[in-house]
Amino acid sequence: MEVTWKIEVLSDVPSNRLGVNGQVAKVTWRIENFSSMKDGKHCSEIFTVDGNNWQLWIYPKGDTVGFLSIYLHFAGSANLASKWTRHAHFRIAVIDRLDRKNSKTRGIASKFEAKKTTWGFRSLLSLTELRKPERGYLLNDVCLIEAYVVTYKTDATVPKEEDINTFFTSLESKFLSSNTNISPKEVKEALADVEKALNMTPVIFSNSGKLSSLTHAFKILASFGGSSTTLTVEQKQKLLAIEKSLKKLADRAAKVSQDKNSLTGKESDNLMVKNKLDRNRIKYKEFESEVEKKLAALRVQVKEAEKKRDNMLAEVKEMEKKMAKYEAEAKNVEEEEKSVEAEWGRIKASISSIKGKI
Repeated sequence: MEVTWKIEVLSDVPSNRLGVNGQVAKVTWRIENFSSMKDGKHCSEIFTVDGNNWQLWIYPKGDTVGFLSIYLHFAGSANLASKWTRHAHFRIAVIDRLDRKNSKTRGIASKFEAKKTTWGFRSLLSLTELRKPERGYLLNDVCLIEAYVVTYKTDATVPKEEDINTFFTSLESKFLSSNTNISPKEVKEALADVEKALNMTPVIFSNSGKLSSLTHAFKILASFGGSSTTLTVEQKQKLLAIEKSLKKLADRAAKVSQDKNSLTGKESDNLMVKNKLDRNRIKYKEFESEVEKKLAALRVQVKEAEKKRDNMLAEVKEMEKKMAKYEAEAKNVEEEEKSVEAEWGRIKASISSIKGKI
């Protein structure tokens, strides 16, 4: 088992409505090879807040329950006076390193006394949930525990757990902004998290739920200032700009995934339409060929009809000529007949006049 221990202290913290004494400590307890820890209690290093020594106790297999148990203990309690008391707000979290939003967090305000020097959470996180591979509580068999501790005035109103959590959450960015509090190991892990995310496709990244942890990783990279790896202002600004771009790309990838899923649902309908279209195209080609054949036959019939029409027209004209000739001849005959009959009548009249004289 390998342990990395880090203590960060913020001084002159505004007392606000929680009535704190002005100093807040953040403890980061990183335990590697967590599964190899033995049963029973394991103690952290001692850390100091407002001159008081404290210690975290962890029961990796549970304090007689099927849950991970973590407590805050006032160190050096063996020599306390019987009426000794200390008041403290504290919050303990088991970090989900895949998505910090899923981290298991509990906060409480407690009165520590000579007869009660240990407070905490016997059932902080179920061991079943702790070991789920889809969670990041034991990523690479590393358990990351964060604790915030602050003492407060005895006459302060005891706050609700949600108010305690809100108070400590408001301080997280201040702790993160301190360059000296970020170790090279954390920077390497943050960089590894970023590279791992970028090795995914945009759609897989969007569905992985790792945007929150990646945001944290970018903040670590942008805040780090080691002696040989200090980033320029431009490089830090570029890192934060990349983080914003990834958020936008994740949203776009989610939209793409949603649209693809929608299209997948319509794929069978589209295939049906495509098959029907292919059949209709074949039918159209067949019908087009049939129409062309019929049109070709009709063109032959039209030519024959036109030829017959022309022949009939020629015959009509020829008949009209014959009729005109006949009518002219009939008129001539009629006129000649009339002329003959007239002449005949004159001769007859002449004979009649002669007969009267004889």
